[in-house]
Amino acid sequence: MQDEFETTLSVDGFRSVDGQRRTARLKLDQEGIEAEDGERIRWRQASLRRDEADGAILVSAGSTVFGSAEPGFLRTLESAAGNDLDRQLARIQGLKTGWRGSQFIGCFAFFLLIGWTVTSIPGCYRSAVDTAIDSMPYEIDVALGEAAQESMDAGDVIEDEVVVEAMRAMLDRLSDHFGDTDVPAADVEWQIRIVESDQINAFALPGGYITVFSSLIEAANDPEMVAGVLAHEMAHVVQRHGLKRVGNQVGLMAGLRLVLGDAGGLIGIAGELFSLASANDYSREQETEADLLATRAMVRAGLDATAFAEFFEVLEREYGDVPSSLEWMSTHPGHDTRIEAIEVIIGEMEPVERRPLEIDWDEVQSRVGGESDGD
Repeated sequence: MQDEFETTLSVDGFRSVDGQRRTARLKLDQEGIEAEDGERIRWRQASLRRDEADGAILVSAGSTVFGSAEPGFLRTLESAAGNDLDRQLARIQGLKTGWRGSQFIGCFAFFLLIGWTVTSIPGCYRSAVDTAIDSMPYEIDVALGEAAQESMDAGDVIEDEVVVEAMRAMLDRLSDHFGDTDVPAADVEWQIRIVESDQINAFALPGGYITVFSSLIEAANDPEMVAGVLAHEMAHVVQRHGLKRVGNQVGLMAGLRLVLGDAGGLIGIAGELFSLASANDYSREQETEADLLATRAMVRAGLDATAFAEFFEVLEREYGDVPSSLEWMSTHPGHDTRIEAIEVIIGEMEPVERRPLEIDWDEVQSRVGGESDGD
């Protein structure tokens, strides 16, 4: 935001009322956007998105929606809102324009080169998609994760402040301890959601959107077991596993659209992304890497990483395991294999002074179980 910004900017636009657009003159200043009838949205409360039907930029907060399809509206938003909306503005601009210059040409030529080999050399295609995604702007992860999150019907959301803050405390403790990853964990704006479910699990979407099932919290003996699961899901995010898995599964043309930054293509595969993440449908290599990064992050953060191994013992008691003779058929390593690998990693690392999480776990579990009024 410019310190000396004083002029109110006016544009032709519309206001959405009950889903119907009404023509309106919009006024933008350094505090927010206002319609001619006086209804107003402050920038710090605003959420931006693009209407794929006509390209209009929509500014929303709750049920209030303003918008405009005027070519200069995006620039007007930048002038008025400045830093308050810089990340959202950058994301919308990135999705619209894709990549330019040598990076765009290089990626396009790269995929032309591998296109003719994809049917006979699938490994080459997977490597190519992974390499290209590593070079993509992180805003694409955020946009895809947001679209998938909005499209999902995960169940009843638990909004108890004590429960949510406990999960956030775990994320905060872990985020500085992942080391060198594709996306620095400390740069991710982690979004946590707890939902009612009888599944003992959690899943993550690109961009840092993590969903925790209530039964995981209820089944955990202590908060560090849940922290281990969160660390595993955080690892999937910072290594961009979801984006890479989708890019390899949806086919060559969708993969091309993904890499070239086509907005329609990106949003079109959001449902595929949600299905993949919620089913934890990652490759064995990705699961193994996530276990490795999670265990190291826990040790560095001063948490008891053996609690992460205990999570797989809980899963085995609850759901059983893939027989060792058939483990090669599963997309996930067997529970025993993962427990042994975690124990090996812990043994290889330099000991770090333990700093247990300061969380009243009994209180958290009681609120998830519905025994508290949540006040």
